[in-house]
Amino acid sequence: MVALKLKEMSKQERINIIIVFALLGAAVAVGIFVGTNEEWIASRNFTAGYMAGSLLAAVVLFSIYRSIAFIFEKMGGSHKK
Repeated sequence: MVALKLKEMSKQERINIIIVFALLGAAVAVGIFVGTNEEWIASRNFTAGYMAGSLLAAVVLFSIYRSIAFIFEKMGGSHKK
């Protein structure tokens, strides 16, 4: 079912899906790292550290992605027409 929907998507939509899952995976990895680092967050507060780390990582990575996309669009490298 999902494979059929992916085949119907344009190349740009597939790239966007890949970027979203990559950002999500990176945010989860950073959240786990922050949550398990006892120098920053007490072990009893793992959930709070995980959520804060994940949220911050997702926001920063998404803003970097949008900045790069904006630069490419201004340089004329945009494939949207």
